[in-house]
Amino acid sequence: MTDALDTSEFGTTKDALKIPAYRKLLTAWSIGNVGDSALFVTISIWVETLTDSDVFAASVFIVLGIPALFAPAFGLMADKFSRKRIIAFTNVGIALAVLSLLLVTDASQMWLIYAVTFVYSLATYVNASAQGGLLRDTLPDNLLAAANGLFGSIDQGLRIVAPLAAAGVFALWGIRPILFFTAATFLIYAFLIASLKIKETKNEVSSEKHWIHTSLEGFSAMRAKPRLWRYVLALTFAVTAGGAINALVFPILDTGLGLRPEMLSVFISVQGVFAVISGLNAARLLKAWGYDKMMAVGLSLFVLSFAALTVQNFVVVLVAIVLLGASMPLMIVATVTLRQLELPLNLQGRSGAAMNVMFNVPQVFTAAIIAALLGVVAYPWLVAAATIVAAFGFVPLVAGRSDSRRSTPVPAEAIAVAEPVSEVVAD
Repeated sequence: MTDALDTSEFGTTKDALKIPAYRKLLTAWSIGNVGDSALFVTISIWVETLTDSDVFAASVFIVLGIPALFAPAFGLMADKFSRKRIIAFTNVGIALAVLSLLLVTDASQMWLIYAVTFVYSLATYVNASAQGGLLRDTLPDNLLAAANGLFGSIDQGLRIVAPLAAAGVFALWGIRPILFFTAATFLIYAFLIASLKIKETKNEVSSEKHWIHTSLEGFSAMRAKPRLWRYVLALTFAVTAGGAINALVFPILDTGLGLRPEMLSVFISVQGVFAVISGLNAARLLKAWGYDKMMAVGLSLFVLSFAALTVQNFVVVLVAIVLLGASMPLMIVATVTLRQLELPLNLQGRSGAAMNVMFNVPQVFTAAIIAALLGVVAYPWLVAAATIVAAFGFVPLVAGRSDSRRSTPVPAEAIAVAEPVSEVVAD
C-alpha cells in the first residue's frame, strides 16, 4: 500500500464548499443527475406502457448495463484528453440523443429507444470517468473524502425525489415533458463544466504497453490484494443477483401485487431513503464492526431481502425493499474503502473501472437470462434462484475468515468516505 494522506488532516464538507470551482462542479453534476434520475426509471415505465410487456421493459435495463464493458477504456481516455471537453461534448450529445426520442410514437419504434438508451448509458460512464479526474484537479487531497461523501448523499437524495416526480409527470402528461427536461439538464451540465476555471493535470500514461493492457491493470491490482479480492467477489455475487430484480420488478409489481408500473418509482424511493440512512451510518458501523462483520451483515440483509421478494404480499415486499436499500451501502462502503486504502493513487481510476465491469456486466447477463425465462417460469422461482446466487457471496467471505482474524482492527482515523458508486448498483 502506498503512503496515504494522514486522515487527521481531512477537511469538512464546509471546507470543500468554500472553493468556487468545487461548488460549480457540484452544481453542474447535481443538475445533470436530476435529469439522469428522472429518465432512468421513467424510460422503462414508458416501454412497459408502449408494449404492455414485462420482457421489453426488463430489456431496457439490459441495454443500460452493456456499456459497462467499455468502462476501463473510458478511464484511460480521461487521463489522456481534456476532461472538461470530454464532459461538455458528451452531455451535448446526450441531450440531442434524448430529444430524438420525441420521434417515438408507438412500439414499432422500439429500436430507437434501445439505440438512445445505449448511447445514454455509454455517455454516463464517460462522464463518471472524466469527472473523477476533474474532482482531483478541483480540490486538494485532504478535501476529497468530504467531497465524495457529499456527492454520494446528493445522488441518493435525488434518487428518492426524482423518480417519484417523473412518474407523476409521466402519468399526467406522458414522456415528452420528461424528455425536454432531461435534455435541458444535460445542456446546463455541459455549459457549467465548459465554463469551469481550473487547471487540468494530465497523468502520464505509459506508451510501452498496449492501451488495452494498460486499461485493464485495475483487475490485476485488485487480485494482488487477497482480502480486497474476496470482498469484490462477494459483492459481485450480490449485484449479479441484483440483475435479476431489474428483470423481475414488473412481474413482482403487476403479477405478484396487482400494482401499476408507476409504483416502481415508489419502491425505488423507499429503497433510496433507507440507502441514505444506511450510507450516512456506514462509516460509524465500519469503525464499530470492522470490515469483515460489516460485509457479512450487509450480505445477510441482502440475501434476506431477496428471499422476502418471493412472497406475494405488499407488506413483505415493502420490508424486502427496505432491507435491500439498507444492505447494499454497507457492502459498498466496506469494499470501496478497502480499495481506496490498499491501492495506490495511480490505480484508483482503473481499479474503480474494473469494479464497474465486474459488477455491471454480470447484471446484464442475469437480466437477459431472466427476461428469456419470464414467460416459462413463474417469477417467485426466478427470485429464489437469484437468492441462491447472492448467497454464494458468503463463500469467499468464509474462505477469508482465518486471515481476517489475524488482521489488525480498523483505526477510526483510517476510515475513508466511500466515493459515489450509483453506477455500480442497478437501480
